[in-house]
Amino acid sequence: MTDPIAKALSLPIWQGTPAAVPLGGGITNLNILVTDDVRRAVVRIGDDIPVHQIMRFNELAASRAAHAAGISPAVLYHEPGALVIDFIAGRTMTAADLREPATLAEALALVSRTHRELPRHLRGPALT
Repeated sequence: MTDPIAKALSLPIWQGTPAAVPLGGGITNLNILVTDDVRRAVVRIGDDIPVHQIMRFNELAASRAAHAAGISPAVLYHEPGALVIDFIAGRTMTAADLREPATLAEALALVSRTHRELPRHLRGPALT
C-alpha cells in the first residue's frame, strides 16, 4: 500500500487545502481524519483481504445501509481502497460506561436497531 496519508489527501473530494491526522482503531484498514475548508471526514484506507473474507464492497453496502437506517454517518465518497464518511465527534465507550444501566440500555437498543433496520436498507451486492 502506498502512504495512506498521501492517498487520503489525494482524493478528489476536498475543498481548499486538506490536512490529515491518523486515527486509532481499524483492524483491517487505516483510519485518517481529514479536515478541509468545509468539513471533517474519516477516510478508511484498506484493500480487500480475501483470505479473511474482507471485501470492501460489503463495507460500502453496509455503510450506506447504516446511514439510511439512521445509525451511521453518510458515505461521502469511495473508490477502490478508500471509503470516506462524515466525521462525528465522540469517544469510545469503556467497560465502565457499559456498567451504567442507562448507557447499557442505550447501547443494547442501538445493537437491536442495527440488526433490525440495517438489512432493510442493503442495496446492490452484499454478502450477508
